[in-house]
Amino acid sequence: MKTWFITGCSTGLGRSLAKAVLEKGDQAVVTARDPEKLKEFSEKFPETAFLLPLDVTDEGSIQSAAAAAEKRFGGIDVLVNNAGYGYRAAVEEGEPADMKRLFDP
Repeated sequence: MKTWFITGCSTGLGRSLAKAVLEKGDQAVVTARDPEKLKEFSEKFPETAFLLPLDVTDEGSIQSAAAAAEKRFGGIDVLVNNAGYGYRAAVEEGEPADMKRLFDP
């Protein structure tokens, strides 16, 4: 059994991947800025799903989530850094502040 840490699980790819991983029988740290959106995972997979709040733009949030995941499962085998957002403009058409925010660590 592997332990997965998946960011951005409230919708889309992150949510689908978390579901597939848990259905396969692996453990998963399922994260989102709003963990209320993840309740179905704890209901369906109470032993193998660990729901955590995580904002990947906040260093403190990252450190807290990583520590909690390690404490619960003892380590992480697979990291899926899925959290993010799209920006629907060409670089040359975008607002400079928005482009900087998109690419800054």
